[in-house]
Parts: sequence; structure tokens; C-alpha cells
Amino acid sequence: MLAGERGDDNVAAAVIFSAILLVAWAILQVAVVLLGRGVALEAARDGVHAARLPPVNTATAASAAAGYVTRATGSWLTDVAAHAESDGRIVTVTVTGQAVSLVPFAHFPIRQTSSGPIEELTR
Repeated sequence: MLAGERGDDNVAAAVIFSAILLVAWAILQVAVVLLGRGVALEAARDGVHAARLPPVNTATAASAAAGYVTRATGSWLTDVAAHAESDGRIVTVTVTGQAVSLVPFAHFPIRQTSSGPIEELTR
């Protein structure tokens, strides 16, 4: 070992392990955002399913979507809001929220929409 190389291995290890930790943290944040998007989309679909049968009740659709998010995520999807509307032929449910942030002061908004036709009962 040369006299000027003392401690180089420790510095290199600290830099490498810091980079590995940063990459793992980023992967975990991406996973949380993608899971939040998936849950919000399924919640919107659940809300559409709840409102497709006549008589259409958009309040029930929004309630079903918000309830799905609460049951599926617990606390890692926050500020959840569900909005449902109908034009008489199609029901549209939009679910919005914020994914939990592992990065300080960063915000990851989630917004998913699902639509479906209102079923007509015939005899």
C-alpha cells in the first residue's frame, strides 16, 4: 500500500453504498406511486360498477370508489377524493389522491378515471 492511498477503500465503499441506497429508495417510491395508480384505477372501476344499474346514483358510485381505496391502501394513499358523474348514458368516476412520499417535500398526485355505459333493463 502506498502512503497516499490510506482510507481510499472506505471512501469508495461509502460512495457506492450511498448510491445503492439512493437507487433502492427511488425504486421503492416508484413502486408506491404505481401501486397507488393501480388502486385508484380499480376504485374508479368499482365506482362505475356500483352505478351502472338503474337508477343511477352518482353519490353511491363516489362512495363505493372512496371506500375501495380506504379498504385497499390504509394510509399510504392520502387526500383521496372520488367524483362521479353521468350524462344519462355513461357513468364516469374519477379518483384522485396523493401517494405517500418517501422524498421530503415531493408530491406525487394520483388521478385515475373509469367510464362505463349505464345498463338498460329490458323485458
